[in-house]
Amino acid sequence: MTEPRDGAAILTEISLILAAVFWGLNFAATKYAADYIPPLALVALRFTGGGLLLFIVLRLLEPGSKLSRNDLISMAALGCFGVATAQTGFTFGVSLTSAASTGLIFATAPVWGLLLGAVLGLERPTRRGVLGLTLSVVGVAIFVFEGFGSGDDSLLGDLFVLVAAVCVGAYAVLSMPLLERHTPLAVATYPVLFSAPFLVVLSSPYLTSLGWGSVGTGP
Repeated sequence: MTEPRDGAAILTEISLILAAVFWGLNFAATKYAADYIPPLALVALRFTGGGLLLFIVLRLLEPGSKLSRNDLISMAALGCFGVATAQTGFTFGVSLTSAASTGLIFATAPVWGLLLGAVLGLERPTRRGVLGLTLSVVGVAIFVFEGFGSGDDSLLGDLFVLVAAVCVGAYAVLSMPLLERHTPLAVATYPVLFSAPFLVVLSSPYLTSLGWGSVGTGP
């Protein structure tokens, strides 16, 4: 007989399922929103609002969370690279190619994280790991250059998504030293928060010219 699981384990599994569901819906939702809002403006709006919301949650749950000067620079750099660059590439990519292509290519992010971790000595590669990484890279290369068979696919869009996947994989690896000194919530919050001003400045021409009356909540 198996031992009954406690409430914490069940809650964790439910949280993981919900995360997977919302992450999957993200591709289609971003594809839809990019039809009405310029990609750069969409990224700025999403992560400015998301960063402020995360900061409020952080202050409520972890009011004592503080950053040293060195960590401040690291969080800001992580935000500009891992959030701003990755999400800009992702949004541009999904606006040009299909949501199916985006989901499949973006799913390779852990592969690039594993590769960078091995290069930096943070991960010890195994034969199976190397084989799996090789197959993943070859599969993505074939997929990107041959297409997914849909009229909505775009080579340029697929390449944007691939760049975003590489950045997200690198983000996961480069955040590991910060996770040794800060909670996961803090490491999730500060890079997003620090990337927001950069994104707002970068997208300001689109934000000022955006016709807000044409932006709806659904079909």
